[in-house]
Amino acid sequence: MNSNQDLKQVNERLDQIERKLDNLGGSHQNKRSPGVRFLIGLGITIAIISVLLLTLGVIQFVSIG
Repeated sequence: MNSNQDLKQVNERLDQIERKLDNLGGSHQNKRSPGVRFLIGLGITIAIISVLLLTLGVIQFVSIG
């Protein structure tokens, strides 16, 4: 009977730890300011456009030669 109580206590403690970890993980999401998110999006957009332009340039260079 004692081991059953110990098991329940361990399970309760694990549940508490899981809840704390979930709270910690959730509190760090969406902490960026809108300006930072905008700059990150702008940087990603510029990078994608640069890669596309570079690809088009290589295709044109290869098709001319």
